[in-house]
Amino acid sequence: MASMGGDPAQASANTRPGAAPFLAGIALCACLAAGAMGIASVSGVPGVVAGLVIGMIARFLFPGFVDASEPGIRYCSRTVLRIAVALLGLRLAAPDLAALGPRAIGIVAVSLVATIGTGYLIARPMLRDRHVAAVAAAAVAVCGASAALAVSAIFPQRAALERMTTLVVIVVSLLSTIVMLAYPPLAVALGFSPAETALLFGAAIHDVAQVAGAGLAISPEVATQAVAVKMIRVAGLLPIVLCFGLLLRAKHDGGTRPGLLPAFLVAYVALALIAGFGLAPPLLISLGSTAATWLLTAAVAALGLSTRLEDLRAAPPLLLVFLAAQTLLQLAIVVLLVRA
Repeated sequence: MASMGGDPAQASANTRPGAAPFLAGIALCACLAAGAMGIASVSGVPGVVAGLVIGMIARFLFPGFVDASEPGIRYCSRTVLRIAVALLGLRLAAPDLAALGPRAIGIVAVSLVATIGTGYLIARPMLRDRHVAAVAAAAVAVCGASAALAVSAIFPQRAALERMTTLVVIVVSLLSTIVMLAYPPLAVALGFSPAETALLFGAAIHDVAQVAGAGLAISPEVATQAVAVKMIRVAGLLPIVLCFGLLLRAKHDGGTRPGLLPAFLVAYVALALIAGFGLAPPLLISLGSTAATWLLTAAVAALGLSTRLEDLRAAPPLLLVFLAAQTLLQLAIVVLLVRA
């Protein structure tokens, strides 16, 4: 007769998840990222949007396999996401930012602070969750999906926050596409010069791909300058996340006190300094930036795999209202600053 006590080591081994589900989840996210990047290359749809959509489709078509691969999917949606955000620091080039001049930098900085400050104050009572309010406000004010994911990553992870972050990414990506189409004729109607148009696009469109798309609707030169303006907003990711981290610490009740500055943001700063001051070969910088795109796409695909249709149906209407309203608020602030 077997001993009732059993072998604790054997029992632990029997309950420990195997490597197969972990590796299967990573492989699935990698395949979806490859598919999303392929779609992006031929359609112009941003890779993160394509990754999110095909991840949700895969969840609907193959729920059993997705559930069995959950450990690897969770790793991609959390750890791989943090690595991707850190690598985004390689995209910041100090000479390009300095070449824009103090007026452009000042306009972006003021609009960024005004948009995220008023956005958070409005979102807090509307959404009734300070973490979700921070994610939503940062998504519009800073850099779309990347900012939403970076801010979400500093908060204690819970299913409700992940679900709402996914919804924010979906809505902000849709809004970014809408404004990409709407802002070029708006700039013409306002009589903006090419430099002012680039300021408008870079300071008021959420995602980099859509900033470039709107700029190309005017001219290649406007597109280049608009993306450079957009990089000022990307540079604001660190202080914004740090501020929300401080807010989290101030309001933290009991338990483990959250870190002041997550390790992935320390890496973001280090890599930004390396890129900004030319301390690494251009090829290495290019490879790292490309890796950031792929890893971010894989992480967003993992979020799509974790999203069920019932989650989308449960999206609070106030979230949609807030994100649309904040987008219009940001536009108004930027137009006033450019005209001033």
